[in-house]
Amino acid sequence: MLENPEVEVSVSSPEYAWIRLAGKVVFENNMAVKEGCMNNPIVKGQYQTADNPVFEVFYLENPHGVIADFSGNAPYEF
Repeated sequence: MLENPEVEVSVSSPEYAWIRLAGKVVFENNMAVKEGCMNNPIVKGQYQTADNPVFEVFYLENPHGVIADFSGNAPYEF
């Protein structure tokens, strides 16, 4: 992501509905934001502290998303 910050992530449900998110990764090196992430027990369990050097926080700049399924309804784009 450092060399090519344009990313796309996709996940699906067991019912085969899916969401795709795409955008440019912007790393957020703000300790207050990182500490706020530690309020999530899963994140805290994985990284222990906000100053862990492997813990990175980022957001997507100019994001685009699609939610779709096989229902025959048009995908929802945002």
